[in-house]
This record gives sequence, structure tokens and C-alpha cells, in this order.
Amino acid sequence: MIKRPKIAIVGAGGNVGAAVAQWAVLKELGDLVLIDLKATAAEGRALDLTQCGAWEGFNNTNFVATDKVEAMAGADVVVMTAGVPRKPGQSREELININAGIVRDICKNVKTHAPDSVLIVVSNPLDAMVFVAKQMTGFPRERVIGSAGVLDSARFRTYLAMAAGVSVEDVHAIVLGAHTDKDMVPVLSTATIGNVPVSKFLTPEQLTKVVDDTKKGGATLTALMGTSAWLAPGAGTCLMVEAIVRNQKRVLPCSVELQGEFGVKDAFVGVPVVLSAKGAEKVLEFELSASEKEAFGKSVAANVELMTIARGFLG
Repeated sequence: MIKRPKIAIVGAGGNVGAAVAQWAVLKELGDLVLIDLKATAAEGRALDLTQCGAWEGFNNTNFVATDKVEAMAGADVVVMTAGVPRKPGQSREELININAGIVRDICKNVKTHAPDSVLIVVSNPLDAMVFVAKQMTGFPRERVIGSAGVLDSARFRTYLAMAAGVSVEDVHAIVLGAHTDKDMVPVLSTATIGNVPVSKFLTPEQLTKVVDDTKKGGATLTALMGTSAWLAPGAGTCLMVEAIVRNQKRVLPCSVELQGEFGVKDAFVGVPVVLSAKGAEKVLEFELSASEKEAFGKSVAANVELMTIARGFLG
């Protein structure tokens, strides 16, 4: 019998976890296991999603929905969205005290029940939680990946498209560094629209505004909705899942442990990687402008500080 990929989503009762499941079902990526501390929340999400099939044309109604972590056994990919979402005015750093313990305990179960999986971390503060996940699982770095750059880059591309009045499909741009409002690094030096530098479309003042809007993109949505975003984070995370289970070798920005790339060692930070069935099989380096290098260095320093705080929760 042909084996379908098994994708476990921990925290599936929440908005982001449910969004990952929704996009994964629409793409028919594999068999889903929806795990949540509240079993009824997972069951409700699964039933609601199943009932979409009549109109959306997918036929997979074989969902597992449970509060039992052992249901992830044998998963090819585990997506961890569990944790408390950011509240209006709350920094990602303030979430460490709450979410580090949650992530630590989940990772113990991932190590026990899905030791061969690729683990995608979505919980915030993202880069610190990827650090916790890597330490607790002991997985090689290619199998512990943070989903942040795909979201920040999507926002960057969207704001560039809106400012230039063009299709977002023709915008190519990347955000590196920390997944925090002040420390992420939207890279303008390589950003293009239809292979034409963005400076041909937008003034320096417009580009400055785009960068500012990108950096505060998460806070903007939190202020508008009273909670963190979920559709775009879910779509970006699902793109990563797809690249892995279909061995696509997509080049996407993800948070991984650097081992000398970009002149950084033993820090978790967002960079472009090749995503395949192996996970983040390769980190791709490229030249940054002088100002971008400086910003990237500050971003790494900020993440190291968060890692130091998170280290206290590893016991």
C-alpha cells in the first residue's frame, strides 16, 4: 500500500493550527493528526474542515483529532503551533515566560513519539522557541525549523506590491533575521519586481515606509483584531510542509541554527534555506549591503539574548 505523508499539528484547536490544517487539506498533502490540549476543540476543527469537502472538492475525511500526543507516532512532519498568542501591546519577548514551558514539554513528546520527523515551530517568540525545540529534541538542525521568514517575507512582498501598484506574484523579496518587530531585516538590496530593482518603482521615502510597515506588520494586525494573525501564518507554514512532504527543494526563509553561515555560529535566525524531504538541507548565503549587514548583526544579538533567557526553561 502506498504510504501517504503523516502530518501532525499540535495546537490544532487554535486559529493558526486550524489554518495550517485548512491549507494542507486543500493541497491534499497527506493524513492529518490534529492534536490539542482540548480534545473537543480538535474534534470540532476536524469536523468543520471535513464538511468543507462537499464544496471544495477534496475527499479526505480521515482525520485523527485528539488530545493524546502519542497520536503523532510515525509522523513525517510535526507542526507545533501551541502556545499563548500575543496580546495587543505585548512584545514577543514577554511570551518567553509563558510559552517556553509549553514548547519544552511538547518537544519531549515529539522526541519520544516522532523521532524521525521534521519539526516546524510556529510558537512565539519564534526564534527562541526554535532554540528550545532543538535543545529538547536533540534533532539535527535540518529537522528543527522555525516558520517566520515565510510570513514576514509575505508581508514585505505584499506591502511592496501595494505601494508599487503591481501584482504581488511578480514581487520577489526576503526578510532575514529575528522574528521581532524591531529586529527583522527586510532586504531591499535584492528585492525586485519582475526582475527589475524595486528602486525603479518606488522612491526612497516609499521604500522606507514599506520596511516600517513590514516590521510592524504583526503588531498592526494584533491591534486591529485583538489577537495574532492566523491565515497568512497558516499559509506560509503549510508552504513549508508542502516543500518537505513533496521534496520540492523550495528556497524559503526559515529560522534555523547557523553553523558559520553569514559569519554566525550557534544562533537561531531567519535565513534562506533549501527545503526538501530532509528538512532544511542547506543554508544559502548571499551578499548584503553594509546597512543590512549591520542590521543583521543586531538581529542575531537580539536572538542570542532571547536564547539566553529561554535556556532557563530547559531543565
